[in-house]
Amino acid sequence: MKPADIFVVQKDEQGRWLRPEQVEGGLNTELEEGTPAFSPDGRTMYLTVCPTDPVSPRYAQIATAQRSDAAWGAYKILSLSKDTLSLYAHPAVSPDGQWLYFTSNMPGGVGGLDIWRAPLYQSGEVGAVENLGWPINTEGDEQFPTFRPNGDLYFSSNGHVGLGGLDIYIAEPDTSQASGWRLTHPGYPLNSQADDFGMTFEGLYNRGFFCSNRGDARGWDHLYSFEKSEIQHTVKGWVYETDGYELPQALVYMVGDDGTNLRLSVKGDGSFQQELQPGVRYVLLGTCKGYLNHKEEVQVVQDTISDEQVLQFSLANIKAPVLIDNIHFDFDRATLRPESSAALDTLVQLLNDNPNVTIELSAHTDNRGADEYNRRLSQARAESVVDHLIAHGIKPDRLTPVGYGEQRPKTVRRRLAERYAWLKEGDVLTEDFINGLKDDEQKDVCHQLNRRTEFLVLRTTYGLFDAKSK
Repeated sequence: MKPADIFVVQKDEQGRWLRPEQVEGGLNTELEEGTPAFSPDGRTMYLTVCPTDPVSPRYAQIATAQRSDAAWGAYKILSLSKDTLSLYAHPAVSPDGQWLYFTSNMPGGVGGLDIWRAPLYQSGEVGAVENLGWPINTEGDEQFPTFRPNGDLYFSSNGHVGLGGLDIYIAEPDTSQASGWRLTHPGYPLNSQADDFGMTFEGLYNRGFFCSNRGDARGWDHLYSFEKSEIQHTVKGWVYETDGYELPQALVYMVGDDGTNLRLSVKGDGSFQQELQPGVRYVLLGTCKGYLNHKEEVQVVQDTISDEQVLQFSLANIKAPVLIDNIHFDFDRATLRPESSAALDTLVQLLNDNPNVTIELSAHTDNRGADEYNRRLSQARAESVVDHLIAHGIKPDRLTPVGYGEQRPKTVRRRLAERYAWLKEGDVLTEDFINGLKDDEQKDVCHQLNRRTEFLVLRTTYGLFDAKSK
């Protein structure tokens, strides 16, 4: 029999499953790998690793692997105990990322295979293990723990009263119970007289997949899908830099007027998802070291149907000029056109969300026209933008208007190079560079890119020292 490996399968645009493919990177080896679980940010995988030698004892172990870009690196065995004669399998991470749950037959349990847990530390190490005890563990076998994002623990057991074989059970956190859990059996059709196990959920929804050997005389396991309809209110968002690249190291703070206070990690693609409660007003703040904050507010309007609100958190780099897109002036003048309002309103909001920031507001022209004329025109345009910001409540001493004219041609960054194949990252759109282009349309694009309005963060301590001195 071939050793088990970890595969990934995706759906096409029509919703049909594509051919399964092995996970890229150094994850799969000559050993058996399976039952992967992930940290809340999706960057760390916990998996079960087991030797394939049919003669020697096959003690399963739990390993960890880190994701680098789109590929997983080689795994490392995780030391959970000095006991090397017990198995450790079926890892699951609690929704808050603070606990690792797993299956083991180590001494000190209730009987057979039990579910245990150990604290996870930011250093990547784990703390002392503890048995979950009754009512979850029995004298039989409890295996395959997994969490729904709302905190419900799903596991399989042949020691509780069920339909036969391994059945799936739900342990809901309940502080009114001495054990801290309330146990329920979801019955048929999730469970059967065969073995049913290995639940996994699609985001926050009560739908996903599980394994079962029902209806197979050979005893082979098959994948089944499930869905339980329920009203669900969620917010889904993406955190990215203004150039459009995801920021997987970002955090989102979520505060509700019902006392909710959450710190949400984002996944590798910069995304996050969280459940919302009807009637609660939430404020979400996207943050990342080296970037300005971005704030959004959400509230469930209609609580009788499921809905998902989608937010975008575009974070401005504090060390590089940030383009203010869609700023338009009348031709050859410094008068702001009405269509500039949306972009300027966004800038006002950004400055309100970051009250300790001061900026340089710069305007630039292309290299056509006299140098001094371009400088005066760009200075007047920068001052027009600053006047607009002041009129909308931003303090004047937080704003420095500068017109550079044609003195600072644009430097091409990665996103721009991806948009225009004839540009590469690091190109500077100087007069010589533009004149060296043979295509007139490309030259026009470069002139347009040079005609821009930007801001650059000067300070991030505005008002802080004044406040301390009072």
